[in-house]
Amino acid sequence: MNDTSESNYEMLQALYDYKDTSSERTLDFKTNDEFFIYRDVADKKSWCLVINHIGDLGYVPYNYVKTIYVKDTHVLKFLDKCLSTVQQTLDVSDNCSDKYKLYESLLRRQKKLKQKSSYNTLDTPIQCKTVDKGNQSEANDQILNDTKNSTSVSNNSKEITIPDIYEVVQQVRNHTGLSYNFSQLAVSVVIQYLSNLVDESAKSSLNSIREIIDTFPPTSATLPVECLENTKDGKCMQQLLEYLTAVKEDSQQRSWQIFDDHVQIEDCLIELTSILKNADPMVINHVLKIDQYTSINNLLEYYQMELRWVIQKHLLNIFSELCKLNFVVVEIIINSILPMELARDMQNNKDDLNKQVILAEFLTLILSVGETLPISCFEYMNVDFVTKILNDIEDDELKSSSDEKKTECMINLLLSYNLQFPKIESNITLKGLAQRNNAKVLTENLLILLNTEIFVYILIEDPVQVLKLKKKPKNSVEKMLNDILADSKTAKLFYVNDIEVLVDIIIRQLLNIPSEEMARTSYLELCKNVIFNTEYLDRRHKLSDLNNCLQEILVDDSSCTKDQDVCIIKEIYLKYPELFK
Repeated sequence: MNDTSESNYEMLQALYDYKDTSSERTLDFKTNDEFFIYRDVADKKSWCLVINHIGDLGYVPYNYVKTIYVKDTHVLKFLDKCLSTVQQTLDVSDNCSDKYKLYESLLRRQKKLKQKSSYNTLDTPIQCKTVDKGNQSEANDQILNDTKNSTSVSNNSKEITIPDIYEVVQQVRNHTGLSYNFSQLAVSVVIQYLSNLVDESAKSSLNSIREIIDTFPPTSATLPVECLENTKDGKCMQQLLEYLTAVKEDSQQRSWQIFDDHVQIEDCLIELTSILKNADPMVINHVLKIDQYTSINNLLEYYQMELRWVIQKHLLNIFSELCKLNFVVVEIIINSILPMELARDMQNNKDDLNKQVILAEFLTLILSVGETLPISCFEYMNVDFVTKILNDIEDDELKSSSDEKKTECMINLLLSYNLQFPKIESNITLKGLAQRNNAKVLTENLLILLNTEIFVYILIEDPVQVLKLKKKPKNSVEKMLNDILADSKTAKLFYVNDIEVLVDIIIRQLLNIPSEEMARTSYLELCKNVIFNTEYLDRRHKLSDLNNCLQEILVDDSSCTKDQDVCIIKEIYLKYPELFK
């Protein structure tokens, strides 16, 4: 038992007799009884979920047992006995029972252990055979023949294909821990330098490999499904999702005192996050499609059931990475009750700054696509929700860098939330703003986001757009400014100096935006709202410059938005004919 070089598998052995009549989930046992560890606890201070020799599943207290190290063969015999006992009481027609699931789990563990045992046989020393001198020449002839055969095989090498190189990239990732993209780069660099070291015959093969690697990433048309299914990342991801589904279905483990499993769950979630960040996106999407995205719904249900923030936080990280990889996941989350849950949590946990930031960042991510939320979400994402966000933004006591981070997150959340409302009349964001006398921090930041501070036109980068979308919604900053300025009540939130700065930005952008860009219409809309709903005309800041811009747009026949632009300019001319000629 003490020789851990061969006896390297952990089991538990009872130190004393134990009997507990208070709970059905604990096991009774005698001294020296052995247990197979079904699920462990890292701190070794509480309870462990085990299986005894007759196949009963239950908990045993750590202070009544000790860890023993046994050989794989010993564990296999133990599992064989357990499986034999469980099979006798198994109802094969009921494949949803706990007993049936336990039986399947034990079979999987037994299979893995057998595979591990077979791998270990590769480590046994090779027995060298002594060659009799009389047969030495015969042995030498055999070696020569083998060499000739291998040479002929190498001369007739098979054609190198995309799946072959894909497997090489995956092996580099498996052995180095590099991301899939860096593994691909590593293969390319190695091939490049190897081609300088080999002769011409080998160089042609290396060049063909390099040509293939330069075409990466492969598509589903050039890469067989088997290549995706056989990757280590794909198999590991499936196992982790299965484990989390089992955790979700174990309703008692989240509240039962004798079993604290957050360490194992955290490790699982961290490993899954690492795969989502570093693996080939094709592999991840393939795994999601295998069960028709059922695993995503299972994770969403688990988030709602789980009360521990430390685990919820990891789940949100996983959702974020999945959203970046697959838009279907975004749609599933948007149409779930998760957005409503997060909005409610933001209002109920006002003192936890770190949690507020994490919740705001994730909500911004899913709202940034502009997809309409289910009507039930607006039960919590109402005017009070907007008021809470505005209070966080305008808080005068925010001083530290962490508070500045929160302000930035809240502004982005408000920008993304405002994309939900195409019509001014039903805009909840504007209703929240209309109740305020001051929104200095918000208005100043909107102007900073809009202002590129250069004299060459650059498309404004939308601060809330993280996902790569085929059809992008309106620029959230431009939309927010237009929505606020479209109503004279909310337009008063801008100071006179702010309006003049905004006019400067509008003039510069109208002059510099290329005629093939659709953004010019948005700036013309801004211009109209400033003129109609603010006190701009009292001071007429750069009015002649603005008038010249409008004239130039009218005579520009190359504009892709000519009709819309002309319509907006005519509205301005009709209302103020004496000022704009």
